[in-house]
Amino acid sequence: MAITDMNYKNFQYPLETEYLSLAEKLKNEMLINHLNNNVTAINDTDLNDLIVMAKSSFIPNLFDMAIRLEKVDAAVCSFKLGMYGLCADCEEEIEYNDLEQDPAQPRCKACREHSRYHHD
Repeated sequence: MAITDMNYKNFQYPLETEYLSLAEKLKNEMLINHLNNNVTAINDTDLNDLIVMAKSSFIPNLFDMAIRLEKVDAAVCSFKLGMYGLCADCEEEIEYNDLEQDPAQPRCKACREHSRYHHD
């Protein structure tokens, strides 16, 4: 059954919830790790800028959180564009089982394997 025939809207709310949760966790972790001690400044800073700061901090948990937040943000945006469930590389459908395991999965299995081959 093609993903377009399946109901994958059930992934949207959990992704949006994860996005909001990760954004708050990232801000809190940045305060804890003293990347910025000003709560107002962190709350006023664009989230994309905070992600860049977290990724360049070389603090593993911040880096991982920022990477996950980018991935979840991309999935949330793909819903808005009507492209959710399509591979970011080849635009083929992502297997439903892969989306069940990780609703923020941006690539189909073939592209993940190809990417791993070229980037490892």
